Amino acid sequence: MGVIMPTILDLLYREYCRARLAEMRKQLLIAAERAEALEAQHHPADQVDDERTDAHRKTGLGLPH
Repeated sequence: MGVIMPTILDLLYREYCRARLAEMRKQLLIAAERAEALEAQHHPADQVDDERTDAHRKTGLGLPH
């Protein structure tokens, strides 16, 4: 009986760790899919606008009218 309890606890702990890792992997996959979706929505023409906006932010000037 003295060996059974540590073995059961070890088995439960390993199962908990396996389930936790599976959940973490799932969350990482979801995050990666969201990032890819956001990148797909970002059009190349918008990058020029972003560069202009970034340049004005760096100089402290407002956006051109």
